[in-house]
Amino acid sequence: MNHHQEKIKEILSRLDTGTCTQQELEWLQAWYDSQEPATTQVFQDDAHKRTIRQEMLQDIHAAMEEEITPSVYAIPLYRRWWMVAAVVAGLLVIAGVLFKNYQRGHEMLLATAGPGQIKQVVLPDSSRVWLNAGATLKYPRTFGKVRAVELSGEAFFDISQDTRHPFEVHTTEINVQVLGTSFDVKAHPLLDETQVTVKTGMVKVLHHQTGLDVLSTNDQLTFSRSAQQYMKSTVSNEQVNEWMEGMLSLSQVGFAELALTLENQYGVKIRFNPAEMKQDEYTLKCSTRLTITQVLDIISSIHPIQYDIHDNEITIHKKY
Repeated sequence: MNHHQEKIKEILSRLDTGTCTQQELEWLQAWYDSQEPATTQVFQDDAHKRTIRQEMLQDIHAAMEEEITPSVYAIPLYRRWWMVAAVVAGLLVIAGVLFKNYQRGHEMLLATAGPGQIKQVVLPDSSRVWLNAGATLKYPRTFGKVRAVELSGEAFFDISQDTRHPFEVHTTEINVQVLGTSFDVKAHPLLDETQVTVKTGMVKVLHHQTGLDVLSTNDQLTFSRSAQQYMKSTVSNEQVNEWMEGMLSLSQVGFAELALTLENQYGVKIRFNPAEMKQDEYTLKCSTRLTITQVLDIISSIHPIQYDIHDNEITIHKKY
């Protein structure tokens, strides 16, 4: 038994006989105030812990100061004090269990598709998502009233219909709201443009909280971060998710998007001068079974570029 335990035992003994001093009572209160409950898994953060602790102490002091009936008053003070402490301890245990359940229900899961990989994810509502190479999806273990996920990169969504629980895809620049449909979202944080293409059904596209447009089958919306404007066009249904069939398919994109697509597909690092490569637009359609060298040869046969490969690093220059 350590020094504090011995002192507490002595004070409680004197409380029972009525010989405890005011200083000892104050010391006992101070000792209690200094105890840290095992709250590692209970509180969200330090601010939350301080708030709960303050509320607990207010309740304890209120209980000790209120008028006590004779039958209760007959209980020795230290026993009443430990009865309150026991109740608080029980509440802490209950709070811990409830908060753990809350944490588990709101736990965020992360799915990532590696280089050259297409990863399928089944969401809590049985909706399915296919992540293109380099894409990341963040989603809760359990959906609430709104089925919301966060996307970085490109993914194709096939959403289970549920009119009571709308589905939302959040990206850096735009949000997509649906009830039940299939669509593609391309949202690379490093690129200027974010694109939404609908394969079946309808979706609503928003920039933050401002509605941009409603898209139906074969509609495509391209939002420019730099211009803060969007363009709406129509594509063939087969084009929407060609990458899921093992195709590299790009249409009139800048070199930055071409380079990022190749990096994600082949796990390489491409170095280039943006000012040098910004003029041309690139269209590419080929199988992902081709090697990176074969793909670069196809591109260089159409566009005046030259490349050097050293390990996993590729340097590309414009050929004059």
